[in-house]
Amino acid sequence: MKAVASLAVTNEAAEDMHSPLTGVNHSGSLTATTTMENNEPDKTTVKAPELGVITMKDIDSYEPDPSLYLVGEGHIIRGRDRLHLLVGYAGIGKTRATSYLAYCGVTGQRWFDYEIKHRFKTLFIQLEGGMPRLKRDFEGITQILDGHVFFLNMPYGASFQDPQFRNQVRDVILRYGIGLVIIDPWTNISADTNHKDYNAIINCVLECLPENPKDCPAVLVVAHLRKPDNKSKAKRGAELMHEVNGAQVLTSRSRFVLAMERANLSDDSDDRILVTCAKANDALQTPRSCHRRGKVIFQEVIDFDWEEREQPLKPGRKAQYTLNDVVDLLDRGQNIKSGEWKKRAKDKLGMSDGSFYAFLKEALAQGQVHEIEKSIYERSELKDAVALATPTTPPKGVLLE
Repeated sequence: MKAVASLAVTNEAAEDMHSPLTGVNHSGSLTATTTMENNEPDKTTVKAPELGVITMKDIDSYEPDPSLYLVGEGHIIRGRDRLHLLVGYAGIGKTRATSYLAYCGVTGQRWFDYEIKHRFKTLFIQLEGGMPRLKRDFEGITQILDGHVFFLNMPYGASFQDPQFRNQVRDVILRYGIGLVIIDPWTNISADTNHKDYNAIINCVLECLPENPKDCPAVLVVAHLRKPDNKSKAKRGAELMHEVNGAQVLTSRSRFVLAMERANLSDDSDDRILVTCAKANDALQTPRSCHRRGKVIFQEVIDFDWEEREQPLKPGRKAQYTLNDVVDLLDRGQNIKSGEWKKRAKDKLGMSDGSFYAFLKEALAQGQVHEIEKSIYERSELKDAVALATPTTPPKGVLLE
């Protein structure tokens, strides 16, 4: 007699457990509903697999499948049991960072501090932006990404609680050979609810993924941070992962958390951002770096002054300074040695040596000063500075006014 079986979860607490496949009841068995040919339901009990142990020999002989490792040294891995998280305040460039990741997945270039171990196709489940922004952001590189980067077309929005929606997402993943699914942003998937609801929605997301590990992509979720409280001490770097909007379940369930923040908190026009690995359960490295945002592609800022950033604000020191602040330390027509100029910058602006030399280099490039002999500088006349100035984007590590 033929039968079609489907599993039904009988443990009401199963939705709170981490595995999206959990259906174990209190007796340790699975309840299956079997529909016979005469359409009469017949409930049978299928005994769950017995528990076992993993021995040291098992660990020693285990060889991970290298094709499952996509980004970094275990930072982003394919799997139906894991999430990866990108967090930052509104407007920081999180969506651009995910576009950059998709681009690197096609080209094989490094994504921030992380090597691409295996190239992959990306599916965006994007709930903000729309076609006008996609047109603007990807203009000029659509041919490079064609056939490798896709956006799910959702006429009625995303509803991961709907089994039909989950099945359709799974079909798209299999049809196009997707290696990475990016959900942007999480706030449009789940409101600020309790831990139980968060776990249930996360489980629904993971149920979209194919069961075969070879077909299963990695999942990256983009999440906003809570608006900072001016009364409390500003959090930085890895601390930011504790400021994710909503319950902390999303952070605790994620194997990798990357935090984004502005390099310059006082100037919104400064397009430098800092990226910090706040959590890496499957990797040893937790790097941080500074980058300059583009529409899709980011450029590394190699001379960012981390030491200065981590120093407490000294009396009389400005939190941020501009190129004009540094040049204004020189009187017109005055010759000054670089050592004396650097001392003024340190005393009056609290500037580090590294930052001073970065500004000096830019002042020369912009024609605001010129070197009359070795290590002796003179402020340029205004007309000369205007004539010599180069209307380009600011150099790495330097904030222009």
